[in-house]
This record gives sequence, structure tokens and C-alpha cells, in this order.
Amino acid sequence: MKELTQRQTEVLNFIKDYITINSYAPAVRDIATHFKITAKAAHDHLKALEKKGQIHSQSGISRSTGVVGFSTSPSVETISVPVLGSTAAGVPILAEENKEYDLHVPSAMLAKNGNFFALHVEGDSMIDAGILDGDLAIIKQVNNARNGDIVVARLGEENRVTLKRYYLTSNAIELRPENSKYGSIFSKDVTIIGKLQLIIRDYEN
Repeated sequence: MKELTQRQTEVLNFIKDYITINSYAPAVRDIATHFKITAKAAHDHLKALEKKGQIHSQSGISRSTGVVGFSTSPSVETISVPVLGSTAAGVPILAEENKEYDLHVPSAMLAKNGNFFALHVEGDSMIDAGILDGDLAIIKQVNNARNGDIVVARLGEENRVTLKRYYLTSNAIELRPENSKYGSIFSKDVTIIGKLQLIIRDYEN
């Protein structure tokens, strides 16, 4: 195995420190910002570290980097949250409930009780609520909601899901977007899957 350059060693140590503090790996942009280099240069360092057997990652999944033979301090309590696929924040689409990976979120960032899962946000209909295309939405599994809650809901028997604000009306359930160019969805056949707890955003791109 080839020895690491000084900068590669520095990047590797930064990744270890970042994981210890945050319980998840830094994005390319985090590395670039810390070392005041371009995103491409940071990416090149990661690829070199992976080639030299120092780290491993899942292609196309941000923050999936792990350091070979390294684990975080057991004093950092985390909750394992499965990332299950995508939910539309514009037009409802099918959620592919196949776990991509487990995201370890500091327990202090989530409610003490309950089960959680994560979905990738697609679309722009929730931008006025600060939810953007590409965000990772951490959802608490519940089957009910109050008016105004942001929920993940399944519509009909087609297993389509969407992320919207929930309102119960006299005739149906309204799933309201937070973008004026979209209209609400009205349906009597709605199943609440969970409520939004946390948004994680990657500024790499």
C-alpha cells in the first residue's frame, strides 16, 4: 500500500474528527471549505484515500464515507435512521422502500421516542417552507397529524407518496404545497406515514 501524502493524512484526520463530532461523514464541500481548496481537489483526495484503502464509500451517496478500522467514541449517542428512497415535493411519486444506507443522527437532534426514516426530497413545491430539492428529510413514523403539520402521506392504492402540509377539511384531506405555483391535493384516500422532524442539506452541489 502506498504511503499517504501529508495532505492526504490531513484530510483523513479531518474526516475522523468530523465523524467523531457529528456522527456522520463530511461532504466534499465541507472538506473543500476546511482546507480552502476546490470541490474537485477535495474529491480527488477522497478518491486517492479510497484507492489506498483508507476509506470506503457508496457511490453516489453523500456522507456515506467511512474510515477503515475507525469508529466513533461510544459516548456519542446516535440513532440509526434508514434512508429509504425518494418522496416528491412536487408531483407525488412512488417511494422505493429499499434501504440505501443507515444514517447515524445524534440522538439530541431527534425526539426521544419513536421510529424514524429518511427520504430524499424531489421537487420544489415546499421551497417556501425552506425545503429544497435534494434535501434529506428525517421523518418520524406516525399515523396521524394536526392541521399545519408537514407530513409524508400515501395517496390511494398506488403507493404514491408526497411531502406536504396536512389540513383536514369537511369533505377531504388537503395536502397543501408551500409554493404558489402548485395547487393543493384533495383526497379522501390518504394515509399519514409520518411527520417531518429534521432536514439535512448537502451544499456540495
